[in-house]
Amino acid sequence: MKLPSIAGTISFKLSALYLLLFLCSFLSIGVTVYWSTSHTLEQQLKISVDTEAVRLKTEYDSGGIAELKDEIDEVDEPGLHTLFEYGVIDQNTRLIAGSLTDFQLAEGWQIVKRNPATKKPGSKLLYIRVMALPNNIWLGVGHDGGYIQNAGEAIIQAFIWGFILVIFLGAGGGLYLSGAFLRKIKSITTSTQAIIAGDLKHRLPVSENLDELDNLALLLNLMLDKIGSLIENIQQVSNDIAHDLRTPISHLKFRLEDALTRNLTTKQYTERIAFAIEEVDTILNTFSAMLRISQIESGSRRSGFKTVNLSEIVVSVIDALQPVAEEQEKTIRADIEKDATLSGDKELLTQLAFNLLDNAILHTPRNTQISVTLRSSGTHTELMVADNGPGIDKDYRHKVFQRFYRLEQSRTTPGNGLGLSIVAAIAELHEGTLALFDNKPGLKIVLSLQSK
Repeated sequence: MKLPSIAGTISFKLSALYLLLFLCSFLSIGVTVYWSTSHTLEQQLKISVDTEAVRLKTEYDSGGIAELKDEIDEVDEPGLHTLFEYGVIDQNTRLIAGSLTDFQLAEGWQIVKRNPATKKPGSKLLYIRVMALPNNIWLGVGHDGGYIQNAGEAIIQAFIWGFILVIFLGAGGGLYLSGAFLRKIKSITTSTQAIIAGDLKHRLPVSENLDELDNLALLLNLMLDKIGSLIENIQQVSNDIAHDLRTPISHLKFRLEDALTRNLTTKQYTERIAFAIEEVDTILNTFSAMLRISQIESGSRRSGFKTVNLSEIVVSVIDALQPVAEEQEKTIRADIEKDATLSGDKELLTQLAFNLLDNAILHTPRNTQISVTLRSSGTHTELMVADNGPGIDKDYRHKVFQRFYRLEQSRTTPGNGLGLSIVAAIAELHEGTLALFDNKPGLKIVLSLQSK
């Protein structure tokens, strides 16, 4: 499988998108800061110049042109380093006072380039407030606007460097994240290819960071564990089917061949046919049990769950199997809590209880005491079947719920090894848990279910 390039990874595309959005936001902030700063400084400058111009106009109004000229000469001396520049001209643009002449004879604000020949060096831009005075006299008060321009340029330069830094860090971060993403995807791809090639024990790598991909890998590993368990179960079932059905089919074949080759009486033929039917019934029962397990595991019966009284079910099963136990000189002791109800399938729960008790009767010696206990506490119901028989070794307890597994490997006793498998399937359908414990002596099987 060909991996995508770094530029083609989702992480890189997301990083590029976030970088673009951040740059747009950064640019918007830069424009806003530039405009706001320039506008504020310009307004402050205009207020200052306008105040000075109004003051000089007041001088003119009170003392005429002579008073205005004296005031301008007083504040515009070279040694005073005033912030303003002044100019008074007549309608013929003849300079009457001050040194500022670079403005038009029009009321209002003007932004002009500084005259290179001026005695005051500085910025090329001047903000000039022009006011019309009586007798066709024009007053101009100017202020150097260079600091506004310099502030704007400084802001632009700072944001350009910030823009470059954001691009560098964003691109670097995107490349780093994409590289890490690709490395993780590569390891997952390599592991997946190994699994596809047949190494079903292989699992996807999980790092210590436990990010989104690690959580996904954990879920996939759990899925692979489940699939592996199912495959092993299928393989085991296939082997067990072949083993379990070979004996009855071989017996059936031998008896039928014997019937064909020998000259038998009618009674003997009847016996052979009866035996054949018995063997076929054994085979059919095995397949019926397998189909029933598949049906239960499919979960289709869950839609028909109703409130059932488990106490009544267990009591009815005990009553049905009590004669069988007595015939084998075994004792059943019951301790059943009344009216233990839960949501479930009555038929399947009856079969579950029947299989548990029948299993205890079938696989224990004579004079065994079997106890059946049912307890319910709020939302929890517990069914326990215990005996004082030989029990099951701890190493084999986890296997008894597997299909066709039988502790007696010679398989001389009746049964097909599916009874407890059906119990496990029914318990799982009802979201219950099964556990086996040492009864000291004997075995104790505990089924835990959620009550209604």
